[in-house]
Amino acid sequence: MAYDMQKRAKLRCMHLLEKRDYTEKELRQKLTAGKTEYTQEEMDIAIDYVKSFRYVDDGKYACKYIEAMRSRKSRRQIEQELYQKGVDKELIQEAFEVTGEVPEEEQIARWMEKRHYNPESADLKEKQKMYAFLARKGFCPENIQRALKAEFV
Repeated sequence: MAYDMQKRAKLRCMHLLEKRDYTEKELRQKLTAGKTEYTQEEMDIAIDYVKSFRYVDDGKYACKYIEAMRSRKSRRQIEQELYQKGVDKELIQEAFEVTGEVPEEEQIARWMEKRHYNPESADLKEKQKMYAFLARKGFCPENIQRALKAEFV
């Protein structure tokens, strides 16, 4: 019976990974949240199985995620999301070193352009709204201030 549950857990992992990539933490959450209750040992065996084929690799996942999100999100926001997905901080740093970064000033300028913000004609209220928006995106306050003063737009 235990062997059948191990096999079932492996197949469940494989089925989940057919549709998209998961981090190890996300895969564990999926196995835990499913209808079938797996023991910790069965989940460990299933995850080790898919890891042996490199179907689950948090470092590779982080690189792909950074590539996909770096034009839309700040470094801090990407780091936070990856950390929440269970990727280790060292792996996140390595992934940023491998993929490189889009300069934050460039990203801020892109967001300002997309939102039709002109720093020269903006009043105080518009500047506050844009500052709050960019801060929520995770950009550095010093870079936001420079952008609002039209230093690198």
